[in-house]
Amino acid sequence: MPMFQKENIDALFGELKRDYDDKDESEQLHRDAHLAIAYHDANRPLPEATDAVVLDLIERHKPAD
Repeated sequence: MPMFQKENIDALFGELKRDYDDKDESEQLHRDAHLAIAYHDANRPLPEATDAVVLDLIERHKPAD
């Protein structure tokens, strides 16, 4: 499984910043996204507590197989 590269990470966090930076949950979403990328790159299942927004972003921006 390919690991996240800079362009994947930049796109994911760019979208997160654009859509959620002014929301109360922004800080938690950023933390979840960092953790989700680490789990993905370690080929581990994402924690069940991961926010649905982050799950969607990971799915959209993960590196192609």
